[in-house]
Amino acid sequence: MGIYEPLKVNQPVEIELPKSKDCYRSRVEGILSNKITLAAPLKQGQIVSLSPGTIVRVMFSDQMASYSFKSKLISQNRQNPPTVTLGEPYDLKRTQRRNFVRLETKLSIVFAEVNEDYETVGDTFSGTTIDLSGGGVMFACNTLLKYGDILDLTVVLTESDSAKALGKVVRFSENPPNSKQKYSVGLEFTAIEESERDKIIKFIFNKQRELRRKGLL
Repeated sequence: MGIYEPLKVNQPVEIELPKSKDCYRSRVEGILSNKITLAAPLKQGQIVSLSPGTIVRVMFSDQMASYSFKSKLISQNRQNPPTVTLGEPYDLKRTQRRNFVRLETKLSIVFAEVNEDYETVGDTFSGTTIDLSGGGVMFACNTLLKYGDILDLTVVLTESDSAKALGKVVRFSENPPNSKQKYSVGLEFTAIEESERDKIIKFIFNKQRELRRKGLL
């Protein structure tokens, strides 16, 4: 199966339309030897119409690496659940995950839960980072979450810049009674554009350089 080997049913992926550079969240619905079925991309709750023959790029990641491939759309099914079926992949790429440096830092974040169609549901909540890396974030908040929840997260890096990612809750615990915020949450990024990850890595690098200059690291 080649590039399909790391994929699993229900795994989050992103679908990019190379011509427009539009990017949509999706998930794996089914995998065969020569084709893959994904949840149809949605925009503001509406199905994005794609014609047979449309070339798309699919991006996903696991704990070992980030992957991408291009494929030609075979068909689009608008029945429930709406799906798209892609043909065999080409232009396969695999980028080994780096051992991301983790930095203790307090930054504002906003987040919302997403449903099985990767659309935000309910209210948007806020929190404060405990530490941050290119692969995930630990943060404190007053929002009751649980292991496996998928969050749409924005980390405010500076007054003029922020980084966005989709992540899975991999750790959740209550803080001591005297803490300002009730819970600590460990989030692993499951879908993040490399440009967004690079923002985080650059922020951490600059902070470390500043700490070294002050003799604090």
